[in-house]
Amino acid sequence: MKKLGILFMAVMIAAIAGCAGDDSSSTTGDLEVVQNLEIDASSTGRTVVLVWSEVADVEGYKVYFKADASGNWVEAGDVTTTTFTHAASVAGEYSVMAYDGDDTSSAYATAVSTMPNIVTGTYKIYDQHAPADYYSGFQFGENQGTPGYASDTSFDKDIYAYDETGKGDLDVWLYSANFGQYATDRQSNFLYPDGVYGNCDPAAFTTSTTYELYTSDSAVFIELPYNTGNSAYVKMYELQITAEPTSNNGTEVSFRYEYQPNTHGFTLFTSNF
Repeated sequence: MKKLGILFMAVMIAAIAGCAGDDSSSTTGDLEVVQNLEIDASSTGRTVVLVWSEVADVEGYKVYFKADASGNWVEAGDVTTTTFTHAASVAGEYSVMAYDGDDTSSAYATAVSTMPNIVTGTYKIYDQHAPADYYSGFQFGENQGTPGYASDTSFDKDIYAYDETGKGDLDVWLYSANFGQYATDRQSNFLYPDGVYGNCDPAAFTTSTTYELYTSDSAVFIELPYNTGNSAYVKMYELQITAEPTSNNGTEVSFRYEYQPNTHGFTLFTSNF
């Protein structure tokens, strides 16, 4: 059962505050600033591997994190090496400071980010019972989405809306573009967020090519596999499932989305839902 109940707030708090530690938003130290902070190529899914250049004659390094790239730095780790692996529960930004006793770097290292692209705008697609000139298909661009006709074989859609029951109700499914009446060759895999909106398990995606939406749903994760390399991932959120307003025969799916490109195959998103 994919409906969510009273655990939401506890899970959300854990997701945002998943990196325990004191707020450390300022520094007065005089040690060298850590250089060359990077997200290592071994990072993937919900695992973020950070690397940076060594600072001579220091005791160690503190790693800092900002969930959703907002607020103050929160300590995420304390290491004596120049690498840190974080089991992330939400996207955000990272920085590092060297320390030696009570002395610290004079400033934070230049931050690196695991944030998805938060695509601006609200999009709408419709099932096959809506008027014929209403878009039913959708392509998730890295910076902008493109609605189109699911029946148009030249349109490289990722998903389309389809009703398996009948017109005049709010039943609606998301179909992978490689399935059903309007199938082409692009595959999409679906995963219910299960109350955690900042991340999804890359190993848990269903290979099912359909996904039923309910009026109570607020988000869904979608995997966009590439022919080679990592998949890209999308979070559709602020979902609104309503009657199509013109004929009242079809169903309207309104949404926004965040896009994680396939650079690392991250499945990390903001806590928006």
